[in-house]
Amino acid sequence: MNYYFTTLVFLFFGSILSAQIQSDCNVSPELATAYERDVKGLVVNRMQDLNSPDYDLVDIPQSWQDSILEGMAAILHAPGLLESDSVFNQYCVHYNYGNSMSYGFLIGVADGSMIAQAWEAGNTLTGEPFLDSLLAKYDFELQSYISSINVGVLYTDQYLNLYALANLLTINVDAVQYGEPDFLIGGAGQIAYNLDDQGNRLYDFRLEWNDCFDGCDNFYTWKFSVSPDCEVTFLGTEEGGFFGIEPLPEPVNCMLTSDVGEAIAPSELGLYPNPVIDYLYLNNSPQKGSWQIIDVYGRSHLEGVFPKTEILLDKLPKGMYWLRYEHKQSTVSKAFVK
Repeated sequence: MNYYFTTLVFLFFGSILSAQIQSDCNVSPELATAYERDVKGLVVNRMQDLNSPDYDLVDIPQSWQDSILEGMAAILHAPGLLESDSVFNQYCVHYNYGNSMSYGFLIGVADGSMIAQAWEAGNTLTGEPFLDSLLAKYDFELQSYISSINVGVLYTDQYLNLYALANLLTINVDAVQYGEPDFLIGGAGQIAYNLDDQGNRLYDFRLEWNDCFDGCDNFYTWKFSVSPDCEVTFLGTEEGGFFGIEPLPEPVNCMLTSDVGEAIAPSELGLYPNPVIDYLYLNNSPQKGSWQIIDVYGRSHLEGVFPKTEILLDKLPKGMYWLRYEHKQSTVSKAFVK
């Protein structure tokens, strides 16, 4: 869809609900794992907006993450809040479009430099001590070198503040000209976070669908406020699209919880490592039944049957996924990152 001949229509706000629901801000392992990338991206945005000295840190401070995660936990655990069920269980809204949490890192270097020569030869380490120390510390591996523009493409399994890392490199390594995240193109879905003057945590969970490569035709946003003492207020909805409002699509049903405010009891099946590179290993695999791997849009990428001890994922694109299977007459989804 071309922006030049489309007109954005977004006019509908849902009714504002003022009822406060006392909730629980304790963060479950399921929530922390499923929303790690989202939260760290929101932290980097927040530190930048506030011009915080912590924005210069490559490792994202846990204290910033905890504040955002605890507010999400309050929304997730709010008893009887159907809108929370929509966000976390049915539509599984994630911060994909514009999230700076990328495994890829682009580093532009001077033509003919020692770094350029090393990367052109396929070597991750370059002989430049400061650069090599950071590449080793954060487990970067060279994926490719684009000689026409003198750019190295490097990947790591860690979520980092790549803006801070780029700043460190450009200041301390003469041959490094710039660095930036290798953004995912076409990812749909957004989460916004802010604080008001009373210290209430404000969240917008925005589902996007249809023409996602060019900016998504349609969106539907759920808005929440979480007070300092973990009271949750649903603030309403907003929806729209380029060609008018359309009904919500079919749910993804990743089921972070089994019901509103009720966490799924951990199953015996365990997944490791997480994030995964090539092989996803399974502990205590069921002896029968089927499984499938789905992405954030509910699309199935792989499927098979139990028992299973490992799944080869080398051709799976990087991103957030769920291993979905039947367990004791219910559907269970285990989150992991590639």
